[in-house]
Amino acid sequence: MPIRRQFEARAIEAPDIKRGRLDAQYVRVLTRLLAAHALAEKLTADGYQRVLSSIDDTALRSVAEKNLEEERRHAALAYRVLAEVGVSESNADRLMITARRSPSFDAPRYFAEQASGALDLVMASISLDMTGLIMIGVNYKESSYAPHARAAEIILEEEAEHDLFSAAELGAAVKRFGAEAVNEALRQWLPRAVNFFGPPGSGFSYDCLRFGLKSKDNQELADLYLVMLEKRLAKVGLSMPRLTSDYPHALA
Repeated sequence: MPIRRQFEARAIEAPDIKRGRLDAQYVRVLTRLLAAHALAEKLTADGYQRVLSSIDDTALRSVAEKNLEEERRHAALAYRVLAEVGVSESNADRLMITARRSPSFDAPRYFAEQASGALDLVMASISLDMTGLIMIGVNYKESSYAPHARAAEIILEEEAEHDLFSAAELGAAVKRFGAEAVNEALRQWLPRAVNFFGPPGSGFSYDCLRFGLKSKDNQELADLYLVMLEKRLAKVGLSMPRLTSDYPHALA
């Protein structure tokens, strides 16, 4: 049975929180969700900065530089939304200390700390940009917290080209590196990408759905991503790696 939303899309503004009109649990859940969104944007920006030092191709460098600037803006935007309710960037990041080490953050953390080269740039596009657009487009754009919904609209508009890049570059990567190398990269990245949506059916997700901060559970988004990705891979002759069924997902 679907969880009934307590608040409709864009029903809550920052003054409602500042004046104490919202239940404390709504504020706690909102703060954690915004902190997670902001950190994901920040780590993705760090990843683009990292791969820039390992890419010589002029066209790819141009894409990475553009994406880097956009991710930095989007991280700053998410942190500004937090600041409106009295949560600083440093405090938001402290809230995420444990979460940052969880499987849900493995993809952005790996991109920020270990990614290197053009193939990792392509894998990050389908593992972070593609998943991020699903999360933002399906969940955050219809958030009951209006400032988050407005921020989501800005991010969606600016990051639309990221998804076009990932779709086009998959085929180019097969030609450049060979199907075997790209399939192996997929095997390394796909579990991280699916785990990025987070565990299904958690208490936190329940609260997000109940408060209207999300529209879909993590598993629904992960399933949507896998269907979309499988179609994209099939077009360029790549194989979808088999994953275990339970979170955190691993290669089967």
